[in-house]
Amino acid sequence: MHKRQKKLVRLLALVLAALLVLSAVVSIFLTSAHAEEVADADRYTLDVEFFEEEQALRIRQRLVYTNRSGERLDRVEFSVYGNMFRRQSALMYETDALADVLPAGYVPGGIALAQVLVNGEAADWGMVGESELFLRVACDLESGETCEFFFDYTLLLTQNAASLGVGENDWRLRGFYMQALRYENGAFVATDPLQHTNYVYAGRADYELIVTLPERYLLAGPGNLEAQDNGDGTCTWTLFASDLRELCVSVGMRWREYTGETTSGTRVRVLAASRSGGPEALETALEALEIYEGWFGALAWDVTIAQSDYALEALSLPGLVWANEGELFDDLALRRALARQFFGYGAYAMPTQDAWLSEVTSEYAAYLVLEETEGREAFLEALNGEVLPSAQFMLPGGLEITSDASLFSASEYTTIVRERGTLVMHEMRVAMGREALLEGLRLFYQRGLEADVMGEYDLVYAFDDASGRSWEAFLTDWLFNVADYYQESYTIDAIE
Repeated sequence: MHKRQKKLVRLLALVLAALLVLSAVVSIFLTSAHAEEVADADRYTLDVEFFEEEQALRIRQRLVYTNRSGERLDRVEFSVYGNMFRRQSALMYETDALADVLPAGYVPGGIALAQVLVNGEAADWGMVGESELFLRVACDLESGETCEFFFDYTLLLTQNAASLGVGENDWRLRGFYMQALRYENGAFVATDPLQHTNYVYAGRADYELIVTLPERYLLAGPGNLEAQDNGDGTCTWTLFASDLRELCVSVGMRWREYTGETTSGTRVRVLAASRSGGPEALETALEALEIYEGWFGALAWDVTIAQSDYALEALSLPGLVWANEGELFDDLALRRALARQFFGYGAYAMPTQDAWLSEVTSEYAAYLVLEETEGREAFLEALNGEVLPSAQFMLPGGLEITSDASLFSASEYTTIVRERGTLVMHEMRVAMGREALLEGLRLFYQRGLEADVMGEYDLVYAFDDASGRSWEAFLTDWLFNVADYYQESYTIDAIE
């Protein structure tokens, strides 16, 4: 690395450290923006410099943004998820998980913002909230008008096992850029930062990312990837992805690459440090995707599964799955993560308010793959041993499967939403039949590809249309009374 580059990053790191003890107070004023043709989708372009020793990224970001709110906007607000590590109080992790997430203890990190432009002119901007997780940029944008935002900033990363940070072998980059929030009902909307759900509520957009890495690193991410060997020990990677709600990538070394393709043409890429784990994970992933695509239709994008130091569980992101070493060998974890590509992002539900729609459908789909590949006996044994016990527990604080995800601890979320919700899906399947349930899930996914956000009634309507019957009362009864039925049957009934 050039000395000048190192000095720049160190200087920005010092600026960031100073900002950690100060509150950003910047007044918001209006600045003009010119009208352009309405774009089909917002477009992000990210030019990233990689500073390995300093654990930092210098990012120059352009966003071509169209006002689709239906009204005039005097500002646009952005998620600044990279500031989560600015203060320990801003971390989204529970106290009992901090030792796993921060094995070396807390070290501050975050974003030092050097410049903000709107249509090439200096913009007025300000951080929002005590934790500075949001950014407000002033503009004057009529409905249907398009403008270009430009950000120049340095992201200082910390060593951790979270979804944004540096581990032993990989850099996990989620929420590493300024992401425009959705505008609804007179306000910009974001979900709560939770360890077991998504954070940002955003619309679909197209992405281009360019980064030069030492040749021992590979880039993991969705979309089309091109790598150019520069002949000097570095490689320039270019990523193109479209129609995504967020761009998540990772940079890793010691990865071996394994690739395959489903019958429909969906490409699967596994990046694993384990010589044996990689081929096994690829086999599991291809098998699961073949089954899912046979049931629900082709996946709308390719998928990369990257071994990661991420500590808590396999994390499914648009076109990308992070799995730690143990989860590469955990068939259920990979199957669940791959189902989330269909029901977490193809058919997209609000990640906090309606998290169960994605979680429950994906969990039960993973068990259905178990039944398909290992037989009914293995399926019933897994449900009785792993899922049914969840109905024995008392519900804390009146929490239900459909409760807002921000109300749950991680363990409560697993037991109540994921496991009890799986019982509900199984009872739906027993009542309507396996083929009708699969057809309902297929309709839910296919409609989700065309819709913006899916809701509870979309799932009910899909089941109704698939079976020719009404399931609202049945589903509602099971969602809110699943524990009552534990006394009636201590084992999962045989499949009809």
